[in-house]
Amino acid sequence: MLIDGENLMYGLRRLFGTEEVLASRDKIDNFNFRGMIEELLADVLPSEILWFGAKLKLYSQNEEISLKSANAIRNQAKFINHIQNQKVDFVKVGYLRARESDPCKQCAYKSWRLTEKGVDVGLAVRMMMEADKQTEIVVISADTDLLPAFKGSIKNGAKIMHIGYEFRPVHALINASQSYRTISIPIAQKYIG
Repeated sequence: MLIDGENLMYGLRRLFGTEEVLASRDKIDNFNFRGMIEELLADVLPSEILWFGAKLKLYSQNEEISLKSANAIRNQAKFINHIQNQKVDFVKVGYLRARESDPCKQCAYKSWRLTEKGVDVGLAVRMMMEADKQTEIVVISADTDLLPAFKGSIKNGAKIMHIGYEFRPVHALINASQSYRTISIPIAQKYIG
């Protein structure tokens, strides 16, 4: 199983209709990802669960981005421990890019943001590497950038199962898969810590 980590976190926040449900560290640190996955895949439990996330680094352009990147590194280390305790492996691919926001219209202040880049590419490469006639690949993501990897993996003989979100089915990924499952509000609510 391959999980687009930030995409899953975003999907869960949207599913619950609030940024706050999973934004607080205690909710993230206690969410039972493996339990939710095992319920979704009770008939075809995965042999391996890989969570794809960005490689982080400390930025030092200014104090704001330095604090944000240091906090992100600290939170990621804690999160990796949390999912590894659930027997989910964290795969570091891509990177975290620091960039300034557009200026505020009232005061012209520009804040710094951290944005993941290249994680979907790392997941797509892994899909293609794993794809053969003996493989079923399960992917949690709503990122249509993965569509070529879905198609290429199927061409290489793999069976693809797509897991998406109840609030926004992605028909391009559903249509490119042999099977599909949905993360719904009732399922996800069971696993909030």
